[in-house]
Amino acid sequence: MTTPDDLLQPTLGRHDSAANSIYSALTGYAASFFGGPMAGAAVALANAWRLKRLRTDWPLGVIALAATAGPLWWWYRGGAHWVAAYAGADAREVLFRVLGLGFFALAYGWHRQYYRNMALFGLSPPSGWIIGVAAVAIGLAVEFGLAAVLS
Repeated sequence: MTTPDDLLQPTLGRHDSAANSIYSALTGYAASFFGGPMAGAAVALANAWRLKRLRTDWPLGVIALAATAGPLWWWYRGGAHWVAAYAGADAREVLFRVLGLGFFALAYGWHRQYYRNMALFGLSPPSGWIIGVAAVAIGLAVEFGLAAVLS
C-alpha cells in the first residue's frame, strides 16, 4: 500500500533514483532547426539515456531516420521538380527546417511530462552546448551523406 509520502517523490528517472534533469527544450529546438530530424533525435535520445528509458524511446531514432531519408529520396528521385521550379533551389533547405521543427514537436510531446517535472522540482537543465553542436554535426552529416548517395 502506498503512503501519502510516496506521492511527493520525484518521478523523473527510475522510481528508486533521485530526479534527473534532461537537456532543455531550447537545446532540442535549436538542434532540430539547424540539424534536422536526426539532430533532434540525437538530443531526444540523449535525454532518454539520461532518464534511463532508452529501451522505450528508441523509436524516435527510427522516426527521425525515416523523416530524413524519405523526403531526401523523394527530392533526389525526381518527385520535387515542380517544387524546385516554383519555389527555387532553396526549397529543399526550407523543407529540411520544417521537418526538423516537426520532429522537435514530436520529441517535445514525447518528453513533455519530464520537462514539466523539471519545472515543478526547480531543476536546471545541464549545459546543452556540447550535445547541441554534436547533434547538429550528426544531423548535417547524415543529410549530406544521404544527399550524396541519392543524387
